[in-house]
Amino acid sequence: MEITIGKAGGRECKINAQELVTGRTCIIAQSGAGKSWSIAVLCEQLCKHGIGFCLIDTEGEYFSLKEKFDITWVGADEECDVDIEKVNLKSLISEAVRESKAIIYDVSEVDMIPRVTRLAHVLYDVATELRTPYLLIIEEADKFIPQSRDSIKKIEEISRRGRKRGLGLLVATQRPAIVTKNILSQCNSQIIGKLSIENDLKAVSLFFSSKQEVEELTTLTPGDFFVMGGLTSEKTKMRFGKRVTKHSGQTPLLEVRPPPEPEPELEPGSENGCDPAEDVICDPENEVSPDEIAKPVIEKPVNIPVKKIKSKSRKIKPRKNVQKRDAVVPVFGREDALVVAQKKQKKKFLCFGEEERVVSAEMVYWPLVFFEVRYISGRLKKVTRTTSFILDGLKGNCANISNGLSLRPCFSEFMDLDVDQIKVITSMPLSGATLVEIEILTKLPPAAVGRAVDKLEDRKLITASDSVGDNNIYVPLLSHPVPKLGTRQNKIELKMEPLEGESRSLEVQEDNIRTILKVLEPTSEITEYRVFYYPVFEVNLATESGERFIYIDAVTGRGIDARIMD
Repeated sequence: MEITIGKAGGRECKINAQELVTGRTCIIAQSGAGKSWSIAVLCEQLCKHGIGFCLIDTEGEYFSLKEKFDITWVGADEECDVDIEKVNLKSLISEAVRESKAIIYDVSEVDMIPRVTRLAHVLYDVATELRTPYLLIIEEADKFIPQSRDSIKKIEEISRRGRKRGLGLLVATQRPAIVTKNILSQCNSQIIGKLSIENDLKAVSLFFSSKQEVEELTTLTPGDFFVMGGLTSEKTKMRFGKRVTKHSGQTPLLEVRPPPEPEPELEPGSENGCDPAEDVICDPENEVSPDEIAKPVIEKPVNIPVKKIKSKSRKIKPRKNVQKRDAVVPVFGREDALVVAQKKQKKKFLCFGEEERVVSAEMVYWPLVFFEVRYISGRLKKVTRTTSFILDGLKGNCANISNGLSLRPCFSEFMDLDVDQIKVITSMPLSGATLVEIEILTKLPPAAVGRAVDKLEDRKLITASDSVGDNNIYVPLLSHPVPKLGTRQNKIELKMEPLEGESRSLEVQEDNIRTILKVLEPTSEITEYRVFYYPVFEVNLATESGERFIYIDAVTGRGIDARIMD
């Protein structure tokens, strides 16, 4: 049986469905090269032919497949078919495999690793029992099967032993260099698009017969792929066809606008100038102009004026005489946010619990900072590398805005630490160290180590857990790993407008991050620093005994983890 996935040289490109569903396939392409589109096209074709699969969705972008097809959407979104926290996974997977049904397993709003680990175990057990063809598709495979001990072993077992059970595996990644070779080497079919990073090109070189073929990957147009292995009779360069459902992962398009008229220079402290007493950056070099950030088209954005409602515990300081700042254009209005908030209210059950009430709902603009960093890397051959990231401007958490605002721990615990304190906490092994061992690791004098340890103890970042003789052993208490310079993040691609609403104060300054980076990588230099603001609805839910706040993304309408926002 063959399914059509696109065009090759003006003719239909067809692949072997049996090999796709029960074999091992990798889809590899860098960001923006059409990887997510190609996966969606494959899923649509599988649905058309009644072939069952389970897609692990890490960004919540494949739910649009439900527009045309009967698919079960498992996730944490209010509109999901099945709550991922309450699902009877064994029953769901058994029915899906037995009846060849499709599942979207959306882990975008939950802790991914344990959920995917559980899914892999259940799916393998069900396949062992039923021996029915079924396909497991893993988006962003480097999150689950990295080239490290953290790889989910059950997925590796599926790659080795799943075929006899009828259980196929399709893994997709932007970074093949960091995916475990135990699985890549098992992939007897490949769909490979544009790549440009040297390590990634080396990682896929085993699939090509010559260096020239590998180098051709750097010249591919987004949407063009090489299909090889068991899927086709010969290596084929093709272009994936059109989708019949909406592409939720589409990059917004640019809107070309003329540059703004230059503003007259004003002295600091003047009526309309930058007031040094305000909590803003007065350095004009740190200003973000509309030309510096890409501005995609968002059709008919909803920007409903927000009626101010007093909250009994949170006060947002009005910003007066503030220089113009760019803000992401909101799409969802206050009425939309209230609908979402009502769904998140805790209800009274019989005579138990308390009924929550919506006390206030205000749009605030969250400060975000874009950093680009250049540094020297390599042990034998030194090369200059560039990385970039976005930080939450309040605490220093890492931010991702590619599919709505999401935050994760990053630099937050290192904010306001001095160089000596950062050296001490980042050099300490998890097993702990004595003061003398810390001196050896950091090359700091005893007095500096003592002062740093005292401050870190006050901040609850280290503790004396044991002792050897008269010497304490200090153990680090960081809640997340020490940050490392990693993969470059895409430029900001959201439509901007001048900031006019109320915003949270910007706390993360360039010097804070420069201090941390200089300890982590002495050769690092910040080459770009931009401040912009992201619209968020802050909703106060209260009962007679207390209150809590929830946050709703004003661009996507989704909830944001309040534990990190607070």
